[in-house]
Amino acid sequence: MALRSPTLLLPLICLLILLVYWPGLSGGYVFDDFPNIVHNDNIRMEHLTPGALASAAFSSGSGPLSRPLSMASFALERHFFGLAPFPMKLTNLLIHVVNTLLGFLLLRALISGLQSRHPERVRLLVSPQTLALLVATAWALAPINLTGVLYVVQRMESLATLFMLAGLLAYVHGRNLVDQGQARRGWSWLLGGLCFGGGLGVLAKETAVMLPLYALLIEWLLFGLGKDNPIMRKHLLRLYGLILVLPGIAALLLYLPGILSGSAYAHRPFTLEERLWTQAHVLWHYLYWIVAPSPGALTLYHDSFPVVRGLFQPWTTLLAVAGLAGLLLGTLKLRRSAPLLTLGILWFFAMHLLVSTALPLEMVYEHRNYLPSLGVFLAVLGLLFTGRDGDSLILGRQALATGLIVIYGFLTFLRANEWSDPVQLAYFEATRQSESPRANHDLGMVLAIIAPDANSIQFSQAMASFAYAASLPNSTLTPLQALVFEHGKHGLPVNPQWWDDMREYVRTNPLSAQDLSALRRLVDAQASGVIRVDTEELGRLIREAYSHHPRRAILATLLANYLLNVAGEAEEAGKYLHRAVALAPRSSLRWAHLIQYQILMGQLSEAHVSLERLQELNSLGRLNDLIADLDHRLALATRAANHRDSRP
Repeated sequence: MALRSPTLLLPLICLLILLVYWPGLSGGYVFDDFPNIVHNDNIRMEHLTPGALASAAFSSGSGPLSRPLSMASFALERHFFGLAPFPMKLTNLLIHVVNTLLGFLLLRALISGLQSRHPERVRLLVSPQTLALLVATAWALAPINLTGVLYVVQRMESLATLFMLAGLLAYVHGRNLVDQGQARRGWSWLLGGLCFGGGLGVLAKETAVMLPLYALLIEWLLFGLGKDNPIMRKHLLRLYGLILVLPGIAALLLYLPGILSGSAYAHRPFTLEERLWTQAHVLWHYLYWIVAPSPGALTLYHDSFPVVRGLFQPWTTLLAVAGLAGLLLGTLKLRRSAPLLTLGILWFFAMHLLVSTALPLEMVYEHRNYLPSLGVFLAVLGLLFTGRDGDSLILGRQALATGLIVIYGFLTFLRANEWSDPVQLAYFEATRQSESPRANHDLGMVLAIIAPDANSIQFSQAMASFAYAASLPNSTLTPLQALVFEHGKHGLPVNPQWWDDMREYVRTNPLSAQDLSALRRLVDAQASGVIRVDTEELGRLIREAYSHHPRRAILATLLANYLLNVAGEAEEAGKYLHRAVALAPRSSLRWAHLIQYQILMGQLSEAHVSLERLQELNSLGRLNDLIADLDHRLALATRAANHRDSRP
């Protein structure tokens, strides 16, 4: 595999990536695509104006920064192409191709740098360019990275990765310039990579905060942290103290109290300890799925992954923890003799230090390995092609590497075909993950959509899927809500047990974003006449949810919505809208709901005060259109009130 110019293959590899993923572009939206894109009217722009784009960009409730770059891209595509998923999936695929090119360039720089600086430690049977190309290709075609491409909302992950890779490439270029004596130019590139790569990255998704850690890893293994230049080392230590240590301490001070007290886990069905023990198993599964994927293991949903309750519950947790510790310690010990292996393994763990430790995230998602898996392939293929000239097994190594890449591409192609049709995908997911409530609920949703009427076999199968999903031990509120919704939609009797089960659920479980969305959909559908269910039963459910979770602003708003638009108790609704803004004073949405209510009820002086509070939240002009609309409504209401008062 001695290619004279491996870069000539890059166009062919890009074409191969497009061909492998192309079948999946015809598929539909899944899971979190719906609340973030399909049902998110805040990204629908009537006119393409800076204010409308800013409002759409900050319309996501995900993360502390709302991921404005990602959301703005969704809003622009929706504005020009509507809600067709094909353009959005195609954009994701093109981002993936760009990431492959950036990954190749970065890997080539890293491998070449390590080999030139430490030729006695990095003995490769192929050129650095060839190894970089093999690693980038394996990563681009790896089945585990499919959800980072075809799962539309995960553009947040791939776009953040794009800026991280570009930032790291600029950092490496700058450090090389510094070592060559071009300090000014070098520092410009170095700092530019960190600032712009990290800054733009976190505006796509907060995982880009790990860019400085990746840069430090490269600095340590490739450049030695300026060990031969005391002045450079001093500058570097100051730099990383400023961009890594201080932000790390600030983050700990901000989040650690809530994590340790358990309040951060109030909305999760597991504790901090249980999450940490479980992640010891999850990380091994990730490594297995990256290197040796199987069609039966990779799936959109992993909500049936068993939660580990303690170090010996089950006892294999001890082995998992010990294995991870041994892998890390062994990797560190081999940093001099096998720097590529060390770089690859630590690259994998660097991101998981954020997403697989104490933060109260869901347990398992494949897309969390989008960037980390690049390190795993570097470690595996770097180890495979490490040896001395004249190695008798070189042909076998080449065949193994080629075979792995072919298998990865073939499995991803098969998986992309599964994603090409929503009904097909739903059946595959429910079959593979038979204990997954989400997979079975989604199958029911797809069947309910294609069912011609309530007497069809598809409708019966949909209800059976909902009922089965609701019966699973780790189920959520959504299957029960779906049973009530579909029966109310088709005028069928609603089983009283479903209401009882939903009330029991909201009493005894933390409510996830999906649970809250399910409750909101019931209220909205009843208010708009889409469904007809027992108003009193619905009210009891919403009141039960609010009484057991009184600190959730969204539930206060939901109860007000029910009282105002379903029960007709307008005066009572105002109390809960005020409660919502008290719980979430920085939420523009809560203030907008309150202002609309105050205008409706003729509380015009109060509405003026609330509008002033909303204007205080108008950073970057993102609320300009909303404020203008509310101000116009308030002005009309004020003129109408003045006209009434002026009548004799």
